[in-house]
Amino acid sequence: MIKTNKLKRQWRKSLFVGSVLIYPLLCFLVFYVFVNANSIIMAFQKIDVYGNKTFYGLQNFKEYLLKMFGGSGSLVATSIKNSLLMYGINLIICLPLYILFSYMLYKKCFLHKTIRFIVMIPQVVSAFVICMLFKNFTGGALPDLMKSLGIKNFPNLLKDVKWMFPTSLFYMIWISFAGSLIVYPNAMKEIDSGITESAQIDGVETMWQELRHIILPLIFPTLSTFLITGFAGIFLNCGPLIEFYLYEADTGIYNMGYYFVSKVMTGKKIEYPELAAGGLILTLVSAPLTYLVKFALDKLDPVED
Repeated sequence: MIKTNKLKRQWRKSLFVGSVLIYPLLCFLVFYVFVNANSIIMAFQKIDVYGNKTFYGLQNFKEYLLKMFGGSGSLVATSIKNSLLMYGINLIICLPLYILFSYMLYKKCFLHKTIRFIVMIPQVVSAFVICMLFKNFTGGALPDLMKSLGIKNFPNLLKDVKWMFPTSLFYMIWISFAGSLIVYPNAMKEIDSGITESAQIDGVETMWQELRHIILPLIFPTLSTFLITGFAGIFLNCGPLIEFYLYEADTGIYNMGYYFVSKVMTGKKIEYPELAAGGLILTLVSAPLTYLVKFALDKLDPVED
């Protein structure tokens, strides 16, 4: 009888675990495997100039890996480097700025309304209009302004090879500020005022101490969500390259998102299997690392401690 009850409990436990896992598994099968089934199959095929498909084994993967580690002359290697650089800049430079400016808005510091207005412009005005204004400003108005100030031969920041990538990064950071300054201040506003008042009684005197010891730990779930989703999208983000250059950007500023989009839109069909293999390789690399980042952030969550 005891053995029968134990077996029933085990079955109930297994049934409960299965009922919890079945939904995410179905989502994965439907929204990833089924949607990308043709790409997954294509990664193991070869397409000739007549459109005929033949089994190609792992050759597409080998060829793509050779391009990934092909040195600075490889477009794939350059794209991966730029994607990693974009994420590194976002993580090391932009994220602290997002937190700092969000905290200033939360505390209603000096010029907080002006800051909110400036960074919210891209969200209020059409993205297409903002992009056109930015292109016309950097390509026409800014050089003319610099010339009137006595600075001759000021470059077109979107056409000069030396300035293309930094300008694209600047635009990406400016545009992304708006979303961050909506999410983070709202997360901070959810903190009970009694917590901050209690912290002041316990010895938290400066704004830096409050930000470090009270605000950041309490908004850590929001922060970790941005970190995880950002890491998962390292090789998907195109930045503003399509808006600026369509499919004619200089190869030196390519990132992986732009590489895939431009290749699919302008490349030949015989290149698709190799692109499909490349997508699978990057998925196999980024997916486990994303779960590792999530695991690490869960362990670092100060609220859980």
